[in-house]
Amino acid sequence: MTAMAERPAIEDLLAAAVAEHVPMSVDEVRALISVPPAADMGDYALPCFPLARALRKAPNAIAAELQTLVRLPDGIVASRAVGPYLNFSADRAGQTACILAAICRAGRLYGAAEVGAGRTVVFEYSSPNIAKHLGVHHLPGTIIGRTLCRIFERLGYTVVAVNFLGDWGTGFGKLIAAVERYGVDDVASLTVDDLQGLYVRYSREAEEDPALTEAARAAALRLERGEKRAVHCWETFRAVSLAEFEHAYERLGVAFDRYTPESEYRGRMAETLRSMQEAGVAVESEGALIVRFDAEEMPPLLVRTGDGRSLYATRDIPAAIDRWETYRFDRSVYVVGNEQSLYLNQVRAALRRMGHEWADRVVHVNFGLIKFLDAETGQARKGSTRRGELLLLEEVLDEAVARARVKIAQNADRFEEGADLDALAEQVGIGAVLFRQMSVRRTRDVVFDWDRMLDFEGDTGPYVQYAHARLCSILRKAGGEVPEQVDFGLLCMPEEWTLVRHLERFPRTILRAAREYEPSVIATHLLELCADFSSYYSAGMKEPDRRVLCEDERVRAARLKLVDAVRHVIRSGLELLGIAVPERM
Repeated sequence: MTAMAERPAIEDLLAAAVAEHVPMSVDEVRALISVPPAADMGDYALPCFPLARALRKAPNAIAAELQTLVRLPDGIVASRAVGPYLNFSADRAGQTACILAAICRAGRLYGAAEVGAGRTVVFEYSSPNIAKHLGVHHLPGTIIGRTLCRIFERLGYTVVAVNFLGDWGTGFGKLIAAVERYGVDDVASLTVDDLQGLYVRYSREAEEDPALTEAARAAALRLERGEKRAVHCWETFRAVSLAEFEHAYERLGVAFDRYTPESEYRGRMAETLRSMQEAGVAVESEGALIVRFDAEEMPPLLVRTGDGRSLYATRDIPAAIDRWETYRFDRSVYVVGNEQSLYLNQVRAALRRMGHEWADRVVHVNFGLIKFLDAETGQARKGSTRRGELLLLEEVLDEAVARARVKIAQNADRFEEGADLDALAEQVGIGAVLFRQMSVRRTRDVVFDWDRMLDFEGDTGPYVQYAHARLCSILRKAGGEVPEQVDFGLLCMPEEWTLVRHLERFPRTILRAAREYEPSVIATHLLELCADFSSYYSAGMKEPDRRVLCEDERVRAARLKLVDAVRHVIRSGLELLGIAVPERM
């Protein structure tokens, strides 16, 4: 358990004390509490403007009255009304001792909690189509999904990571038709490159010849009916695809508890459609089967085509039901792009009409696009598989590692002797890609800027990794041992208190990241913590008595404890984001 579990945060204690005297809930008061703009004004501030209307008093008068009424909780030593604000001063030495001791006990698990104990969350993410390479467009969903799994696991939830592979439908009819059209005799010899090429070639020709589109649909129908040749092709496509996927996932540090291909639910499609019709959820329309959403003002959802072919939704709905039957989840989270919002709303509404009360537990965690620069126009845009413009995920990772190797060579004087530069290039390059994606609010589009991503001085993954390595270096120079007993009262520099405040907020940062399904909250916290540590460390470069490894042994011991605590939190944050944590750079 963490300091958060052992002792409530000061802001929570303050909010509870203030809420006894105002017409607001503890949570509402907690949302108002902020940090004063200057250190000499106190450590926490309560603005009284929002209370003026309810209490029918001027904010200044409210602040002065609350100063006399609010009983100071443990950890707060004084309060002072400053105009319309009520400011509070903390017992900094006591708080520092409590927070740093909790971090040193918990180590890299500082911030862990049991808020999710006994509850299961199912995450579906990545979900690529077989017979295609993993493209860079798979990166956001894959790493956001895996990061959210880590965050929820840290909070005590039972997490189930699901990869719902796209291995059924018209797209595979197109590949089967391509194999037949181009005379491919040995399907087992095909690579994913070959399959990608067949798909693109057939798609281009189908634009000029509608008969090819009909042939693809017919092949998909043969697959659904179990025709031997079609099934053999499909099984081969899937086997070669899975082998390639695993290699990319391993480089990203991504794993799944369960692979559930769409095809796994083909045996439940007829039953699902029949129950939907019997319940009046699905109705026939021009030979097709649809679910209408007139009351919800949404377009209808097609669940079976006029010629009897199934669609993604035909398999997605029984998959959702299967997850409920298997896990009785607290939440079922779909980590898929912004463009899927309407579709998931339709699926959720269909499940609700089918009588599944748990449908409201289905959550869409959406994200923006990965874009790249067009060499001709200079504009950022996404690629198209159909046009053969797919930017491959492995190519992006390779490019990142190659550029990181060059960057490391250019900054060789900054790296410690004994550092494994090849291993660092892999860690820094891939870390740069991951951090770039997760340092941006997930709903926004991301355009890669290689120079910015690999900058050791910017708001980047390499910057955070380098900060962690520097902390490890300081501890090594000190002999590698962090003193057990220290006088935390000696940590009296304003920069040290700023660091302690950042460390104290980390458990709540994890909770907020889970509440908002937002990895960037953790990335931002790490950047701010690293920047504050850099300011603290730089101060010692000019004034010897402000150095971590100063002459005064007692002060030195206390500062090493602080350095170790910062190291633990940066490591914890990077691990939650799935980013390598180098100890030497």
